[in-house]
Amino acid sequence: MAPKYTTGQKVKIVPVKDQHLKYERIEPLVSKSGTIVDSYFILYQEPSGVKWLDLPGEYYFYTVHINNKEVKAIPEECLELCVD
Repeated sequence: MAPKYTTGQKVKIVPVKDQHLKYERIEPLVSKSGTIVDSYFILYQEPSGVKWLDLPGEYYFYTVHINNKEVKAIPEECLELCVD
């Protein structure tokens, strides 16, 4: 799975769609826009005995430049492409 966004793209912070997940650190940033500075992923490998969880194998996170500050570790699910 490839990252959804690339460096230089303008994105908007949106609320997480899965209401079971909460990113309290990101909530104050909802509706703000910024520019992708960097992206990285965390590879998840299911430990033996929990294959029934059906979790995705890769999670993408981004560093976003918002209001002259870098905000790190924004999950991909909290971003939306800005259309000017």
